[in-house]
Amino acid sequence: MDTAFRKPMHRGGNFSKKRRQNSDSQEENCESKKRRKGKPERTNVYPLGEMARREERRLEELVLGDGSDLLNVESEIPSSSHTSAMEDSGVEEGNYDSSPQMSDTLASPEREPAWQDEEDINICVTDAMSAQGKRVPNVLSGGSSSDAYVRILKHKFEATVGTPAWAELRHRNTRKSNPSDDDDSDNDSDSEMLRHCGNFLSSQSSVLRKGTIEVKRVRDLNHDTYTEGAVIKAVQFHPTATVALVAGLSGVASLFQVDGKSNTKLHSVQFDRYPIRCARFLPSGEQFIVGSQHHGFFHSFDMMTGQNVRALPSQGLGITNTKNFEISPDGRLLAVCGRFGNIHLLTVNTLEGVGLLKMNSEVSAVTFDNDGSRLFSHGEGGEVYVWDIRSRHCSGRFIDDGCIWGSSIAVAPGGRFVACGARSGVVNVYETAGLLSSTNHAPKPAKILLNLTTSSTAVKFNASSEVLAMASDEKVNALRLVHFPSMTVFSNFPGSVKSVLARPQCLDFSPGSGYLAVGNNKGTALLYRLKHYGNY
Repeated sequence: MDTAFRKPMHRGGNFSKKRRQNSDSQEENCESKKRRKGKPERTNVYPLGEMARREERRLEELVLGDGSDLLNVESEIPSSSHTSAMEDSGVEEGNYDSSPQMSDTLASPEREPAWQDEEDINICVTDAMSAQGKRVPNVLSGGSSSDAYVRILKHKFEATVGTPAWAELRHRNTRKSNPSDDDDSDNDSDSEMLRHCGNFLSSQSSVLRKGTIEVKRVRDLNHDTYTEGAVIKAVQFHPTATVALVAGLSGVASLFQVDGKSNTKLHSVQFDRYPIRCARFLPSGEQFIVGSQHHGFFHSFDMMTGQNVRALPSQGLGITNTKNFEISPDGRLLAVCGRFGNIHLLTVNTLEGVGLLKMNSEVSAVTFDNDGSRLFSHGEGGEVYVWDIRSRHCSGRFIDDGCIWGSSIAVAPGGRFVACGARSGVVNVYETAGLLSSTNHAPKPAKILLNLTTSSTAVKFNASSEVLAMASDEKVNALRLVHFPSMTVFSNFPGSVKSVLARPQCLDFSPGSGYLAVGNNKGTALLYRLKHYGNY
């Protein structure tokens, strides 16, 4: 009986014990739920934004190496968050005191490098500069050309670190770790600093390097028409707008919107029985003038009103053709190449003769300098004349080296160089200062370019005077681009595809040198994109 009675009691005791355990667990769950629903404890708990700022500041100063500030920040952060942050930072734990090694990376005493390449130590400045295709400067800051290249770079870096701009940038980073109410002014100053650095970097990268040039052929300039004639004799970009003019022997002159993608046609003008050999925009950009080899008059088209005016020069000037002329930079004078060495100066508005310049032999090409105060002319006999526009007299002349008959001439926009092309294909480049200040009538060229084997009929500098384009209309693919100031030809242009370029007849750079237009004998105005320069 005792045994039988004891067994049920044993079961009941176990059952009641389990019930007591379940009730205790339920009470604990209720209390935990109440704690979750209630307000959190305030002990060692920071707002989320404050914690994020503290953690960001701690990591930033850890990377920058400011050990003293790091200790202050770590003392304020709770130990639990500090431990987890150190585990996630990827930096080994250690004694982060305010030793010189951790104070400031740039201002710390010189330490031994962790690894050093023995080959780099043996490289001198001359070898390094030649490998990069650069010229060794005459004066090196921090050493000479025979010193180690690593030493020169180290000196240059240390000099950069000591500049006020670098100190100001370091000051900005320090202030960012201590935010204040004047954050807006700091942001403005930081953006100004970044703009300054951006301008500095852009100026450093704006130098065109020699050797090869990044160029890409885009959609043909006259793709929408191809009606300007079998031979394109004139291409020119508008001085202020993204517009280009294309004209040819069919007597059609077309205006196109230049974007490199569609090159939409804006307008076309048909000049009846007037094969166009030359076309020029006025500097104002409101009109363009065309000339022909078979007529002694011009056609002027006003783009504002859409009117075409037949412009006749003054009677008795002896102008039999208008195939070769140039407009002065101020848009007031028109210089026309005539017969027997005559150069006629006409007013643009009335085409009235205001001067006559005469060479001793036939004139082939003329060009104004940058300000229009001088006119350069080239022609038979290989003699170049420099004319003073105000006095209408020859201020100087010299013999183009090795030239028998000059065919083209161009002055750099900055006025530093003069390029003279000959029928033999030789293009001589002279420095203008030596031509105007010396009494030597046979100066030595700064560079003799022998890349063309037929008559150099077109030479043109770009707006920055960094590229000289020279071409010949007597041979297929006869177009070269020359880098300045090294005066070397770009090896990758125009390439080996001769059927595309054909025989270049005329060329022009856009005002920003972003595009190069070339008219050929296939009725096409080719358009090339120079990636080094801006969009236009």
